[in-house]
Amino acid sequence: MSTPLIWIVFPFGCALLLIPARKKPILSGILTALISLLLAASALAFPRDLSFLLPEQRLEIASTLNLFGRSLQITGAQLTLVGLLYGITFLWNLGSLLYRPSLWFNVLSLGISALWVGTLSVDPFLYAAVIIMLIALLSIPLLSPRGVRTEPGVLRYLVFQTLALPLILLVGWMLAGIGSAPSANPLIVRSAMLVLFGFALWVGAFPFHSWIPMISETSQPWVVSFLLAVLQSALSVFLLYFLDQYAWLRNLPILFVSLRWIGIIMIAFAGLLCAIQTNLGKAYGYLVLFETGYSLLALGLMNTGGLNYLAMLFVPRLLSYAVLSLALSELWQESGADGLAFSAQEGLFKKRPLLTGGILIGMFSLLGLPLLPLFPHKQMLWLLTAQTDPRLLPWILAGSLGLLVTAARLIRVFIRGSGAAAGPQPVREKGGLVAFMLVLIILMLMMGSFPQLLLPRFLEILTPFTHLLPVP
Repeated sequence: MSTPLIWIVFPFGCALLLIPARKKPILSGILTALISLLLAASALAFPRDLSFLLPEQRLEIASTLNLFGRSLQITGAQLTLVGLLYGITFLWNLGSLLYRPSLWFNVLSLGISALWVGTLSVDPFLYAAVIIMLIALLSIPLLSPRGVRTEPGVLRYLVFQTLALPLILLVGWMLAGIGSAPSANPLIVRSAMLVLFGFALWVGAFPFHSWIPMISETSQPWVVSFLLAVLQSALSVFLLYFLDQYAWLRNLPILFVSLRWIGIIMIAFAGLLCAIQTNLGKAYGYLVLFETGYSLLALGLMNTGGLNYLAMLFVPRLLSYAVLSLALSELWQESGADGLAFSAQEGLFKKRPLLTGGILIGMFSLLGLPLLPLFPHKQMLWLLTAQTDPRLLPWILAGSLGLLVTAARLIRVFIRGSGAAAGPQPVREKGGLVAFMLVLIILMLMMGSFPQLLLPRFLEILTPFTHLLPVP
């Protein structure tokens, strides 16, 4: 028995066994949600020394599994992140019971999560680039279901993910010459540029971002939000593995300055472009880019404590994504992609007040307004930014104003025509949707009001990165 067997091989095997049940989406969704919940709960509750004290002996669980000539290793310090990834899978499979976004969603979501865990545990970890490429290929049936025309955004996504693969592998080939190279060696700068270029292609950083709003406009919102949520969370941690393992990379003075500026440009760029959108799906894509900018900004503020706030952004951000995409999925289910146009939302406040509230609360949370879960951590990132480089603050302000303009435009559309005598009549919402939405919103408000109760637990995500954390 080993940890990779429990959290990689077992869930991937379960995904394969669930293939015959894919035509029964309720059964498949329930089974996948239960398996994901079991995996997430066991990862969070598992002893960090990977051992159990029995009455007559001590049972130790191995942390390494050799598979296909490569080593998979999940240590006790990594289990919090593993629990987070399977928690995402549980939450989104629970929501899939309401919308049934794809016959393959439950099977592939569990398999993709297992592969992301494998990405973060493979040794040598540069081979994770191959697994990420496999994840991109498995994502295509979800983004472009059978019988539906493949949109340009899906093709662009596949192209960018493919281009990143040789760049990261090329860095691995160059590493042999870097270990003994002096710090001024041009090979170090070239390798760092290749790493950043590859990650920019993976996460959709500016100017390689176009595929994110394109797929969020034309694909089912619940599917898109799941794929982007796990990609954004896992790749943020994967970049930490690079920085922790390679001293030549983290010791480059220009690296953290570059990360800060890339993050700031994405925050401003995404916020301002979101303000001129006329489609809620596309606006959601820019919100994801906005949050990717904050992740890069937190990484760039690593030397002043930014990593702590990066770790505590994960859960509040995921809840915000879930609330927002839940409302968008309900609109999509009624009218397809056309139902996400701003023009289709007139009078929505009177017709669907729950959906209106979900969209606005999700957007305000990502903006970082008080009493919502992202506010405490974004407030600290703003303070760290002001202390490190005050020139960056106007860019954050520009992006935030762009989101405020978007929210104001939406409120105007939502209430337009609501007061008319012959206006739209309220719709009776499904009980499952009401319960799910209210639970998510209550969790968000609790995290915003009492952030110290739950979120510090997720600082354990940073435990494996001993070279990045300050010495106590």
